[in-house]
Amino acid sequence: MTVKLVMLKSGEDIIADVEDIKSGSEVIGYYFDNPLIVKLYHPEEPTVLNEEDSFKTYSSQVNVTFYPWIPLSSQTKVPCSADWVVTIVEPMEKLKTQYREQLNGRRESDQSTIVS
Repeated sequence: MTVKLVMLKSGEDIIADVEDIKSGSEVIGYYFDNPLIVKLYHPEEPTVLNEEDSFKTYSSQVNVTFYPWIPLSSQTKVPCSADWVVTIVEPMEKLKTQYREQLNGRRESDQSTIVS
């Protein structure tokens, strides 16, 4: 499984098992297997850790929520044209783990936390 984080022209961030679609040696698109949209949100206000001379240090956490991409499709392997992809990057290891857990149905909730 080659789990990648993909940013699309639409602004969506997708996490999926990504496979190239090639025409000869040129990549013309990608297959996203089990694609999920990743949304970030802040569940609470950041906590002030230090407040000296008008300089504040904050601690906050970022949560992620997974949503199905193209939820009404019966396909789990969705093709996407290469010109719709802005970039493909390696996701954080914790995000990969949460994605795999989401696919395996081990999570009772679709919300996860990443502490920063």
